[in-house]
This record gives sequence, structure tokens and C-alpha cells, in this order.
Amino acid sequence: MRVFFLVVSSIVCACGGPAKPPAPSATQVSAPRRSAPRRVVMISIDGLRPEYWRKPDVYGAKIPTLRRLVAEGATGDVRSVWPTVTYPAHTTLVTGVRPAKHGIVNNLPFDPLGQNQDGWYWYASDIRSPTLWQRASAQGYTTANVYWPVTVGARFDWSFPQIWRTKTDEDDKLMQSLSTPGLFEEVKAKYGRTPAEHRGDDARGDAAEHILATKKPDLSFFYFTDLDTVQHATGPFAKQAVATLETIDAQLARLVRVADAKTTFVVVSDHGFMSISKIIRPSVLLRVAGLLEVENGRVTSYRAAAWKAGGMCAIILRDPNDSVTKQLVSTLFRETAAKPDNGIAHVWDGAEVAAKGGFPGAALVLEAAPGFVFSASADGPAIAPASEHGAHGYSPDQSDMLASLVLSGSGIKKGVELGVVDMTDVAPTVARLLAMELESANGKVLDAALSP
Repeated sequence: MRVFFLVVSSIVCACGGPAKPPAPSATQVSAPRRSAPRRVVMISIDGLRPEYWRKPDVYGAKIPTLRRLVAEGATGDVRSVWPTVTYPAHTTLVTGVRPAKHGIVNNLPFDPLGQNQDGWYWYASDIRSPTLWQRASAQGYTTANVYWPVTVGARFDWSFPQIWRTKTDEDDKLMQSLSTPGLFEEVKAKYGRTPAEHRGDDARGDAAEHILATKKPDLSFFYFTDLDTVQHATGPFAKQAVATLETIDAQLARLVRVADAKTTFVVVSDHGFMSISKIIRPSVLLRVAGLLEVENGRVTSYRAAAWKAGGMCAIILRDPNDSVTKQLVSTLFRETAAKPDNGIAHVWDGAEVAAKGGFPGAALVLEAAPGFVFSASADGPAIAPASEHGAHGYSPDQSDMLASLVLSGSGIKKGVELGVVDMTDVAPTVARLLAMELESANGKVLDAALSP
């Protein structure tokens, strides 16, 4: 059986931001059913750095499925997006445009007053650019989803969207109500469990295996999260991270076994990882400067507030036209960055970062120094020891933030090294494999990897 794999290594303003243009409909009507030239499966391994599969013997990773796909296919490293965090990257992977255009510019909406109660950008209605699943549905192809970010309310033929509230079994009721009618019951009866945030990638593998084996969709999106979770706790390449990748490789093997001869697998991830030991709290600096007020650990009012994204942090003004506050925050963070061991490597002008595709409307964007990551807390010292050992979110130009790309199987040339490719190139390449075009994408088709 010939199998295609693409492996790529791991959204905006909801509170007081500028009005957004209308989003593409998440419930558009499908075209009449038609046969696709192949079945394409996108699989994301969150936080997969290329070194894991380029140098598996160095890190001791027993990943036979992934290694075989590497040996039989075309490979490359992927330059991620600004910032290199999960939801913006995953949305770029399915739209072919940068976060400032598709609208998912962080994992959580800007919410300094905590009114959204830590809700993420779960809802597909927030995506402002056409997606691969919308294009495929309009083409008459069937689509499926297991836990892909920003898919609540998106139209799939079979879907388990990513969402959580309690991270307990109580969330099963939420998933049952939002998944495709009947699918939750099928998977629960077959495996005794369903995908949920408090369950591991093996549960997501159950649902993916069931869908591939019994539904045979033309285009599927499957997301494995555990490598990211473990690397946050232990740092990249720790023995626990290697062991987690090995369990994910076993999930890939399950999917390969149930795929038919016309299957093309697209396995994607979003960003790399960096080791960290300290946190920096920009909100503490803003509080001390009198630019925000805090009561019982929560922001109650602000002239400027921090919107953290791992190794980056946007500074958002309450009034974007407040030139006095803009100058105050510029002076504050540029002076802080000039001090030794301050935790800030770079202060980006907001317009400069927006031109790169991230954080439109920010007054400034901070990038953490090596070994540091930003915290959302407004209490405590400005710099403190970190409770975790790994992070991402830094500039995509940093080598530690590179993601992975492996293309293998039907329609793919063997032994092609693509070098560094842009994340916006993934979606139009997937579209081409399904004999369709994603005209709205800004990336290019990776023709060098495709067979005639």
C-alpha cells in the first residue's frame, strides 16, 4: 500500500478590537458528491521538531512508522507563523494565509478583564479565510475531523471538534452535543472512550481509526496533542518527550493499517520547542507603571494590557489612538530590554509584526530572551523561576521554532529534500493533491515534491 504523509512540526481580538469582516460560512452547503483522486489525511503532531525524525538515533526515538515515511518521501523544515503557537499555526495550515489575515492570532482572544473565562479560539466562525474543508465540501468531497483546533461549528461529514471546559468526564456531554450526531455513540461503543482534553492521544487515535476504517472520507484532519503537553513540562528531547512521540508513532501505524491504496496521509505540526527556566511578567511592569490596576490577582482596569503567547507578548492599548500611553509603554519596555538579564530579547513595533502577519493592532510586541517565557500574571516579581521547562511562541525565524514536513506515498517523489518551506505552502499543496485550488491562499504549491 502506498501512503502519503506530510508532517509539519505545532486566533484575533475578541474584546474591544476592530470590527472583523464577515467570516466564511462554517455551514455552507456541499456540492453533489463526487469522487476524489485520492484520500488525503492531515495529521498534526503538536510541537514536533525536525530533529526527532532527522536524528532519531541521537535522541533514541523508536518511531518506525514515521521513519519509514521519511525514507519513502520528500522532507523539509517549516517556518511557522507569528507567534509560533498552536491555534494561529493550525489555522494557517488549513487556509494558506498568515494569522493577521485569517484572524486567529493567538490561542486565546484578548481578554484582560477575564470576561471570557479562559475560553480559547474554539469556534470556526472566527476564521476569516476559506479553509481546506470548506473548499473540499464545495467540491463534493466528504470531510472528517478529530480534535483539529478552531473547528467548533465547522461543517464536516464526521467531526469531533476540540473544546473543553472542565477537563473531566463532564466534558463528554459537551463533546457529544457538538460532535456529528451518532459518531460519539459509535466510537464510545467500540472503544469505551471518546476524544477529550483530559484523555491521551490514544483516544484521539481510536476516533481517527474508526473514521478512516468505516467512513473513508476524502479529506481528514487529525490532531495529536500529547507531545506538546509533555515538552512544556520537561523541555524538548527529554526522555518523557521521546516516549510520548513513540506512542504517537503507534497511532500513526494504526491509521496506516486501515488506510486503503488511494490514501494520502498529511501529518502536520505547528512549531518547535525551546528549553526555558524563567518567566517574565509584563503585566507586573505595567501595574508598577500605573498603566493597569489589579485586585485579588485580576486586572480590573487598564490603559495598556499584556496579551501573552508563550515566547511573545503583545501590548494592547485600551485606546489605540492614545499616543501618550503608547509612548509610555514604548519607553517602559525598551528601557527594560536594555537592562541585563531582563528577560526581553527584542521589542518589535506593532506595525512591524503586523506586516509579518501577526498581532494586528498591537502597540508593541515583546519577544522573550532565550530561557525565558512570558506569564499572564500581574502579581509577584517581574521575573521568577518557571514551573515548566519548555515553551514556544518565539519568532519563527529562530531555528528552535522550525516545524517538520514529511511527504510520502501516492503522488509524492521519493528522496526530495525541500529545505525550509513556509507554513502557508501546506494548504495549497494539499488542495493540489485533491485536484482543487485554494485560490485565497498566499502560499505556493510544493511542486518539487509532487509526482507528475
